[in-house]
Amino acid sequence: MASDTKTAAYAALATEAELAVAAVKDPELRRVAFEKILTTLIEEKSPGRGKRTTRGTDAQPRTKRPSDPMAAKALSGPKGYVEELIEEDFFKEQRTIAEVKAELANRGRHIALTSLSGPLQKLTQERRLRRQKTTANGKGSKTTYAYSNW
Repeated sequence: MASDTKTAAYAALATEAELAVAAVKDPELRRVAFEKILTTLIEEKSPGRGKRTTRGTDAQPRTKRPSDPMAAKALSGPKGYVEELIEEDFFKEQRTIAEVKAELANRGRHIALTSLSGPLQKLTQERRLRRQKTTANGKGSKTTYAYSNW
């Protein structure tokens, strides 16, 4: 008697799934959609299942995301890498953009020189770094900027 009730319940769910995919023209797409909808309906209607999950049973557990999405992003990219240098007192002495690029390369962060100028300027505007004009080799021929702690 109990199996008749289960069979009738599954038949009703299959009918509901068939109605849901009736408008789909492509047979393969209709079959896949039918299977997915039927699986979902069975999970929702099965007693003792609790809440329905969107992950399969063999799926890896989700990793916890940081509560502040900007916190993880702040340390990535050229600006984040330069911020790491600031925290480690790399800018205790004046450093040129070429020296910053070389130090990042030593740490495995190969950043183009042109990609460093913007973040260095931004950090200067935020008063995390100080930028001062210097002359290359003291000859006065070429003016460059050196960055140091504020």
